[in-house]
Amino acid sequence: MTLSLNGTWLVDHLSDEPYNSKEEAAFAALNPLDKNNKSVTPLPVPGYWEDMADLFRSTPLHTKLKWNPLYTLQRYPQAGYVPDMALPNPVASLVYQKTFTLETLDRENALYIGGAQNTVSAWINGVYLGRHEGYSAEFFFEIPEGTLKVGENRITLAVSNHRLAGYLGRPVSGLTSRAACECTGGIYGDVELRSYPDGLRDVWVSTAEDLSSFTIHTVSGAVKTVQIYDGKKLLAAKEFDGDSITLSAEGFKRWSPDAPHLYRAVVSTEHQTVERRFGIRRLTVRGTKLYLNGEPYFFRGICEHCYHPITVHPTREKNYYRKVLRTLKELGFNSIRFHTYIPMQEYMEAADELGMVLEVETPNNTAQAEWKEIITMCRRYTSVMAYSSGNEMQVDEDYIPHLEGCAEMVHTMTDSLFSPISAMRGIEYSLKDCVGKTVPEPFEHNPERLKRVEKFCDIYNSFSLRLTSYLSDNGDPALLDHRNSIYHKPLLSHEICIQGTYIDLSLKDRYRGSRIGETEFMTSVEKHLAKVGLLDRANLYYRNSAAWQQLQRKHCFETLRRCETFAGYDFLGDIDTHWHTFGYCVGMMNEFYELKPGETVENVLRYNSDVVLLTDLPRIRNFECGAKLEAPVLVSNYGKALEKATLKLTLSGGGKVYYRKEVRLGAILAGEITKLYTAELTMPRTEKPAALKLTATLSGGNVEVENTWELFAFPKVKLTKKAGLTVAREMDRKTLLAAMKAGKRVLLLGEGPFTTLDVSFQLSVAGRTNGHLATAIEDHPIMEDFPHKGHCGWQFREMMTDAKAAVLDLPRLPHDPIIDIASTYKNALREAMLFEYAVGKGKLLVCTLNLRDDDPAARWLTAKMTEYAASEDFCPRDAIILEELATLCDGKVIVQGTNSNEAQNANDITMKVK
Repeated sequence: MTLSLNGTWLVDHLSDEPYNSKEEAAFAALNPLDKNNKSVTPLPVPGYWEDMADLFRSTPLHTKLKWNPLYTLQRYPQAGYVPDMALPNPVASLVYQKTFTLETLDRENALYIGGAQNTVSAWINGVYLGRHEGYSAEFFFEIPEGTLKVGENRITLAVSNHRLAGYLGRPVSGLTSRAACECTGGIYGDVELRSYPDGLRDVWVSTAEDLSSFTIHTVSGAVKTVQIYDGKKLLAAKEFDGDSITLSAEGFKRWSPDAPHLYRAVVSTEHQTVERRFGIRRLTVRGTKLYLNGEPYFFRGICEHCYHPITVHPTREKNYYRKVLRTLKELGFNSIRFHTYIPMQEYMEAADELGMVLEVETPNNTAQAEWKEIITMCRRYTSVMAYSSGNEMQVDEDYIPHLEGCAEMVHTMTDSLFSPISAMRGIEYSLKDCVGKTVPEPFEHNPERLKRVEKFCDIYNSFSLRLTSYLSDNGDPALLDHRNSIYHKPLLSHEICIQGTYIDLSLKDRYRGSRIGETEFMTSVEKHLAKVGLLDRANLYYRNSAAWQQLQRKHCFETLRRCETFAGYDFLGDIDTHWHTFGYCVGMMNEFYELKPGETVENVLRYNSDVVLLTDLPRIRNFECGAKLEAPVLVSNYGKALEKATLKLTLSGGGKVYYRKEVRLGAILAGEITKLYTAELTMPRTEKPAALKLTATLSGGNVEVENTWELFAFPKVKLTKKAGLTVAREMDRKTLLAAMKAGKRVLLLGEGPFTTLDVSFQLSVAGRTNGHLATAIEDHPIMEDFPHKGHCGWQFREMMTDAKAAVLDLPRLPHDPIIDIASTYKNALREAMLFEYAVGKGKLLVCTLNLRDDDPAARWLTAKMTEYAASEDFCPRDAIILEELATLCDGKVIVQGTNSNEAQNANDITMKVK
């Protein structure tokens, strides 16, 4: 029997503080709540308290509530760390009460609660059932015999959303209890009275490691019958006693992301029936490789950050998750890591149906009692194949025993794999607490802790020396493989990319009427940008930042696929997730799962598929015309092995093909990186710079994949002096002002006396207040023959490395330099890397890029600037007076954040604990 207790409950205020055992004991004699009492409020169950704010405000209960102490009105500009997006959620301990009627009584009764935040104590008819702490999974209260009665019964719940203390009393924090969900409260799952007359509590299915059999597990001591169905077709029927029965998997189809075939197990006793869908699959480890159903498997995962722009909380609508999963699968993803939260059961059901491997991750410091509940719930779902104990926690001598206990539960209660933690702080970075216990090679790490953890872990989620995230532009496969040699289990690279874009202000109206829309999350940006004179460029910056992010993302993914030592990655991120640092534009898609401008499914699949073509090109993509280079072409194959295939290569540009090659290939193994061919290329001899594209196509069996890479050819130029033009690499303030006062033409190829900020080709880390997010190139005579798409691409990589940007604080003028570079919108400044002014009778052209003599693009650009500055075309549109130039050269200090690049987040309360 299942009796729903959802609906309207009477609710009253219990306490401002977490209730204690004395208060719980007093509940035994609690009288029924008086619905006529003005302080008693009817509230719906299920329901989050913050979703009932309007209802609270219409009752006296509102005056008794406290509110999220972390809530503040966030506004820009801000330097340094930006707080998480906090909302004004109520904090309290509330008492819930409801009556229900029973006509008959069954044996073995339990009170089921599908989820609540954060602590629940329960009574029925004055009998205390117990107290539950934890919010990540469903849970039960056993009802003692004699508690229920025929007729009317009264149930009382005390619910508190005060922060939980978990392992060693440390604060529990995850993405459904942090940021916009800080102080989330209420009962979010169904409440039911359940009876188990034959003791059949649960059913789940595991698959043998060799795939030869599968086992039906039950929580029951009664004699049972199991029937296995494929759709409506009965495949097997067996009677068994005990807790489990093992059946042969011969003739059964395997479940995989490509073919998510599900069966039904119907387990029956005399008075009960439980039905469970399941798939036959097993994720296993061989050395440092992962295998799904015995086939090589590369974890192409996204990092699910639990951001729901309209609802804030995870929805219970399965169709929403089905839409999300279809979108991710279309983009080539086959796995999901859930960052410090347990997905709703509807999400896991959808993943079972559509095919997606899931790694569930508990909130930081989750106690082992709740770990057991999480495993008991999640193991029912075929798609769940890995568990992790949190994100970026310090793995020290106090924490390792906790990890070992969690691993033991995973290994004894499921057929899944265990990862100790995502980004192993205290083992591979952040080593201040283990001075004297580290070794320097192949990078500084703590080998003793690593050895202890390796004994019970199956896979690692590794920080990867920042070379696949914060510093991905410098990612080097050889260095990463050398560094990864200390790991002897499959290695997933933790939260790769983490590259931000500008904010898309056009989405503001999509938030209308939502709780996030009521914040100043976008309106504050508009006000800030308007004040500094950049609001009119916001859309341009957004589009161009998306282009910069796309090329760096492709580079990062390809770096990983060229490494022999990675078994996969979790990508940060698939969508923008603005709860984090109050605006986290990290996604290849916006928060509504729409690809950002310029991105296409076709482009993403080039580097995020089973089969990916790769090349080992030099770091510098700029070459002199006539230069020769070798371009080794490789393939990372996690599809089927290919006996025969054809590789086609072309080098093209401007409608011409400069190189063409077709190669017949031998066997290409699965689960390997295979070198296919080395192309010997000669850069075409052209009068003007040429943008070129190297295209590789692999065909064979059912495989047809393509990839492309940009190269640039520049004619060799000779730099000459021009009469009447002063060219300088350095110039002090006094000299520059004197030159302008004298009416001279000056080409300054350096930062000179201007206030500047550092520039790199590494896109700013998402959410931060420093770094740069976009570039823009003006239609200008200097850039007429220089290949570009309106923004800086690979041809600017060396010029932007170790470069500077000048701060041009002249709000009376429109900001449209020749080469613009946009700071983050959270602390916006007017900056430029190439600009010009008429200063009185003088004329000034400034380039702050790193113009190296060995970079053909830099030499070409220098020649063009020199030619332009000496010509009659040198007519700057913007005129300033000498005093304004003096202001720009006053050398003022720009305050910026010092955001750590070591996966530390000041907003995460668990980071404050050693």
